[in-house]
Amino acid sequence: MTPLWIRLNEPSGVAEARRRARHQANGMNLPSTKVEHIAIVTTEIAQNIIRHGGGGQMLVQPFGPPGLERIQVLGVDTGPGIERLDRMLKDGVSTKTSPGTGFGAMLRLSDRLDIDTTPGRGTCVAAEFQAQPIGETSFIDHAGFFVALPAERVSGDAVAVRQAGDRALYMVCDGLGHGRKAAEAARQARGAFMRAHGKDPASILREMDSVLAGTRGAVAAVVALDLSENMLTHAGIGNITIGVATGSTLKRLPVRDGMVGAGLRRATNETSPFAAGSTLVMHSDGMSTIRTMDDYRDLFQHSAPVIAGRLLDEHFRGRDDASIIVVRSLPARAL
Repeated sequence: MTPLWIRLNEPSGVAEARRRARHQANGMNLPSTKVEHIAIVTTEIAQNIIRHGGGGQMLVQPFGPPGLERIQVLGVDTGPGIERLDRMLKDGVSTKTSPGTGFGAMLRLSDRLDIDTTPGRGTCVAAEFQAQPIGETSFIDHAGFFVALPAERVSGDAVAVRQAGDRALYMVCDGLGHGRKAAEAARQARGAFMRAHGKDPASILREMDSVLAGTRGAVAAVVALDLSENMLTHAGIGNITIGVATGSTLKRLPVRDGMVGAGLRRATNETSPFAAGSTLVMHSDGMSTIRTMDDYRDLFQHSAPVIAGRLLDEHFRGRDDASIIVVRSLPARAL
């Protein structure tokens, strides 16, 4: 997975976005028709960012448990926003001289499409694709992204998810420092999380700690969500933020000091309610911490990919690798 933002300030960025989308889709062995759908939607998002948004950036990354991965195509700009989104989703409507088929094509070809557009804050578009249409029985509204420090080609952050029915386990990991050694620590941490025999977050962190002995080490958090019981269990070591947004409130959950890979003695589970309508946000310290919901109440009505993409774009410090996972207890309505 490529952890680099695609900068869209000139037309050459459109070709790079399309190339990366095809690469990810082929890597998941998607049917050729689906690959072309992804390439078309990615191209439309990229062109809109340049034509209407005055420039911006994109990510194309897969996220999901094994067998249920989705390719997430995310585009963000800081343009004027879209005044009448409902009209723009109809073919033949355009604010400029283009044919006006872009948003209509995105809506038809994506398994799910969501758009957050706000005057003065630009537009965030997230399209999702998987091998089969997203079904109700396997669907959890979640998203994860990770990016590298701008000067690096690899990211020392990692995100991952495992799922069994209504129960899912999520991990955010930040290998200490940045560059290849941090990326290797994050890679091993992710692998240990995916292979772990433990059923609870603290046990999984201890297994990760054993695997990371001898590496640079990492900080990490694991969250278990039981959506049928509306319960959350978490364990975190180091500077990983875990927050739960419910209505107009944002509650930060405690994590413990330490490092994964240095011999864990303090990893403990803590359990709390995860009420219907709540949203989980986990991120590394490559992003500044969200302190209040005051500016984000409307955003949190959107899908997990749009929430995660908007927060990553606006809170990315640019001084370190960064990663984020967002999980909604109830799916957002798609367009």
